[in-house]
Amino acid sequence: MIAKKEVSFLPEEDNVNSFSSRAITWLTTVGRLIIVVTELIVICAFLSRFWLDRVNSDLSEVVRQQKAILESTTPFEKEFLSLQKRLKIISNFYHTQPEYEKNLNSLVESTPDDIVYNNLVVSRNPTSNEVSAVINLVSYKESSIVDFITNLMLNPQISTVDIKSIDKKPRDTKYSVNLTLIFAKSKT
Repeated sequence: MIAKKEVSFLPEEDNVNSFSSRAITWLTTVGRLIIVVTELIVICAFLSRFWLDRVNSDLSEVVRQQKAILESTTPFEKEFLSLQKRLKIISNFYHTQPEYEKNLNSLVESTPDDIVYNNLVVSRNPTSNEVSAVINLVSYKESSIVDFITNLMLNPQISTVDIKSIDKKPRDTKYSVNLTLIFAKSKT
């Protein structure tokens, strides 16, 4: 019978302290530990995938909801931005226009109580920067018209008074007056 030879990498009992036997013993014990730890890491990664998939699904749903909310507010946002632009244009226009309020207050202060304005147009000439007013008014008293015109001529905020017409129709008790005013330039 032929004896079988066995090949074994394990150290023999008589050579336990040799370098190769110590290296093989170290590799087998530490190698097993490394393999076990690596398998634990792989198992943890595999199991955590289910948790991460659930978190990803929840976050995707939240993103879809927020995207839907943002898309639903887009028309409002466009309208709001358009309104802001219009308000800015109006604000710029208001700051570049003359102060009509002072001119109108001056005109109101010069007006007697029984004068009724039918039409009042206030405008600014862009070349000369003069503010003018075209007025069509009605009064039932001749004295009120005289007082009004006198007040306008004495008003320091009005530089020119041009009476276009004063009419009274037969069988009518009211006077119709058309005139044009040019306001004095404000000294600011």
